[in-house]
Amino acid sequence: MAAFLGSGKTSLLTYLHELTTTQSNYEKHSVVIQFPLSHLRTVGSSHNFSIKLYCYILGDTFWQLIHNQNLLPDVKEVAKNILEEFDAGSLLNTGTREEIKLNPFRSKFSKFFATSEVNFVELFFDVISQVTKVDPRFTFVYLTDELDSLEKFQQEIEETRVIFRALIKQAAQKFRRSIPLLIYLVGTSDNVSSLIEGDSVLKSLVKKSTINLSLGSDKEFMMIKQEIDERIKGAYKGYKNFNNAWQEIQNIPLRPAKNFREFCQYYSGKVLEIHERYFAEAEEQKFEGDARELVKAECQKRWGKYLQQRVYTLSTVETTKVIQGKKTGQKHALDCYVELLDNNRVIARTFGEAKNYKLIIEHLDDFSRWLDDLGFNPYPSENTPPDLAFMIAPSCPERLKRKLELQNIEFIQVDKVIDKKSSKLPNSTSSTIEKIIETKSTSSSHSTSSTAVNINTANEAKLIIAFRGTSIKNKTIQKLLNNRKSNPYKDLNNLVSDLKFSDNVKAKLQIKLDNEEISFSD
Repeated sequence: MAAFLGSGKTSLLTYLHELTTTQSNYEKHSVVIQFPLSHLRTVGSSHNFSIKLYCYILGDTFWQLIHNQNLLPDVKEVAKNILEEFDAGSLLNTGTREEIKLNPFRSKFSKFFATSEVNFVELFFDVISQVTKVDPRFTFVYLTDELDSLEKFQQEIEETRVIFRALIKQAAQKFRRSIPLLIYLVGTSDNVSSLIEGDSVLKSLVKKSTINLSLGSDKEFMMIKQEIDERIKGAYKGYKNFNNAWQEIQNIPLRPAKNFREFCQYYSGKVLEIHERYFAEAEEQKFEGDARELVKAECQKRWGKYLQQRVYTLSTVETTKVIQGKKTGQKHALDCYVELLDNNRVIARTFGEAKNYKLIIEHLDDFSRWLDDLGFNPYPSENTPPDLAFMIAPSCPERLKRKLELQNIEFIQVDKVIDKKSSKLPNSTSSTIEKIIETKSTSSSHSTSSTAVNINTANEAKLIIAFRGTSIKNKTIQKLLNNRKSNPYKDLNNLVSDLKFSDNVKAKLQIKLDNEEISFSD
C-alpha cells in the first residue's frame, strides 16, 4: 500500500483490522495481527532485525492460535503439536496459561526460537498448511505499518525486503497463490517504491499488487464534511442555540486541501470552535429515565428464572450511579445500574450507558474501559447469573453493533428525545432568568437541608450526582474542586461567574438550589 503523507493509509489499515475482527465469518476462523515495524527497533535483543521480525510474527500467531477461545479446538491442538515438535514444553505451558499476557509469551518465544536454527519460512507456511487442513475456512492476516520508520536504517530495509520476498515467493511458487494469506505493508509512495524497485524478484511478484492511494478528491472531502455535519445535527438539533450554530457551520469557508489529513484537521477544527461556543456547557440530551426502565425490563427477562424464586430480588437506582473502579480506583458515573440480589447479597450486575444520538466508537471504547475497571463478568461459573451490559441510543452503525456483540454488550435502539424546555428557550429570556435567580439566590443559597449536597465540601462522586442533568462536565467539576480550596463559593452567582456557566445551566442550578438538592453552607 503506497500513499503520500496524510492520505489515509494507516486509517485504511486500521479499518481492515476492524473489518476482519468483527465479521462473523472471520471471528472464529482467522488470525489477524497488526503491528508497526518501528516497534521492532525497540525490542531489547542482540539478534538481527529479520530474526526479530520473524519471531514477532510467529510468536503472535502462536499466541492467538492457542489463546483465542473463539477458534476451533482442533486449531489450538495443531499449534500445540507444532510447538511440542520443537520440544518447546515450557513455552507451551506459558502459552496455555490464561493469566500470562502476550508480551511475556512473545519474549519467551523469541528467546527460544532465535537460537533454535529453525527455518522461519518453512515454519510459517507449515503452520498455515496444518491449520487450514483442520479448518479450511481459516485465514491469516498480517497488517504491517510504518515502513517509513526504517527509512534511515538501510540494513533493516534490506532485511525487510528479503523477508517479504521470501514469504511472497513461497506463497506464489509452492502454493500457486492459492493460500489464505494476506500480507499488507504500508508506507509512503517513495519508500514502498524503493523497497520494491530494490529487488527484481520482489518487483516481479508484487508490482501489480501495489495499491496507490490518492490524496483525496473534492467529492471525498464533501463526504467527510457531510459526515461531520450529520454528527452535529444528530446530537444537537432541537437545542436552543442549534440554528445559530448550524448556520455558522454551513458558512465555514472551504479552502483547497492537499490531502485527507489537512482537510479533516481544518474542517473539524472549525466545527469544534463553533461547538465550544454554543454547546460546551450544553447537556448531552441523555434520556436516562426511559433507558433505566428499558434496562430494568431486560434484567427481568434475562434473570427471569432466578427472579421466580423468592430469595432473588432486583435492586435499581433512579439516578446516575457512581462506582469506583476495582483496577484504577477511578469513579465511573453510570446512566443505568441494576443489581440482582440473593438474600440481599449481590450476585450479578447490569451496566448501561444511554446516548440520545448515534453511537460512535469512542462511546464504546470508554464504556469498555469502564466495564473492565468495574470487573464486568458476562461468563461466570455454572449456575451463576451473568453480568449484563447495554448501550441505548437512537442508532448504531452495523460494524459498531458487531463490536458491541464481541464485547458482550447489547445495543437497544430507541427514538431520539428532544428536551422541549431547553429547545424552546429563546435568547430573549436571559434577562428574565437573571432576575429570577437574583431574587432567589439570597434566600436559598444557604440551605441547610440534610439531603442537600454542599458545593464547598462534597466529594467528586457526590458532585457528579448533584450536577446530573445540568450539562456540567467532569472537567468543570475538577475545576470547581480546585478553586473552592482557596475561595469557597458564597452563592450561586459566585459559582456561575467563576465557572462561566451559561444561562441555561444557571437556571437548572437554581431549580436544584430551590429544591434543596444543593447548598453553599460554610
